[in-house]
Amino acid sequence: MTIKTVTLLGADGRLGPAVLKALIDSNFKVQVLKRASSTSPPNYPPGVTETKIPDDFPAPSLESALKNQDALIVTIPGTNTALQKKLADAAVKTGVARFIPADFGSVDSDSERAREWVPLYVDKYEFRGYLSALSEGNPGFSWTAVVCGHFFDYDPLWLHIDVGNRRADILDEGDVPASASTMAMIGLAVARILGKADDARTRNRTLFIQSFCATQMDVIRAFERATGDRFELKRIDGMEFARERREEMRTGVVKAATEDVVWVLGAYEADWRQREGFANELLGLEEESLDEICKRIVEEPSMKRM
Repeated sequence: MTIKTVTLLGADGRLGPAVLKALIDSNFKVQVLKRASSTSPPNYPPGVTETKIPDDFPAPSLESALKNQDALIVTIPGTNTALQKKLADAAVKTGVARFIPADFGSVDSDSERAREWVPLYVDKYEFRGYLSALSEGNPGFSWTAVVCGHFFDYDPLWLHIDVGNRRADILDEGDVPASASTMAMIGLAVARILGKADDARTRNRTLFIQSFCATQMDVIRAFERATGDRFELKRIDGMEFARERREEMRTGVVKAATEDVVWVLGAYEADWRQREGFANELLGLEEESLDEICKRIVEEPSMKRM
């Protein structure tokens, strides 16, 4: 079928704005789904509708909101598996044809090491299984998970790159290639998947995308070219750093430690180029210039003030 109407949950979050823009640019009719208690302003472009439902997402309210919708995209944190199951169940009941879950991983949750190290990837892995079971029992329902590598241009500090102070941490020799994506590329991939909903290669599977594949040292050299300055580098033993941060995850410093462990995983287990499901060509996604991306980041007002 042709996807025309799309509901997006998480439009005001980290990834949501980029996905919303890509959907609008691709001429989908978009409904933004929000909690009734949400205080984020409805500053959406003309033609985008906003629907609020009770905070506990009761099934009748979800089913009412999803009536006559062709696709549902979720960009809230992937840890909220219970809510995603509610959403998927309502999607099946109302005839939604394509579900794109809150996957968008720095690393693939099929990785045993990722699941061992970070509970988030257990949640994502198990929810893929839930979607698979739903699609097997409901031929009109399908799903696509997107794995994109690190969100490269969201905040370089997450990747241990302090652009303002010209410093960076490097794992071991910094010579392992890893895929990463800009927010705009991720949004475009989502829109392209919906545009190819009839293509079996997008249905009931995980697709991998990237803006580029580069080593950590490639990235640092690109930032050095963009700034005209040399960066001060701190070498880190990657496995020892991950071990220490995993211990901190168990003792209470959960959020920051988890982000650091994901950083390590995304540096060592995220080269999609030879993976089954690498979908840049399928989706017509052209890789972006690392130099141009780094230049844009350096020229952002927040960086110029540093």
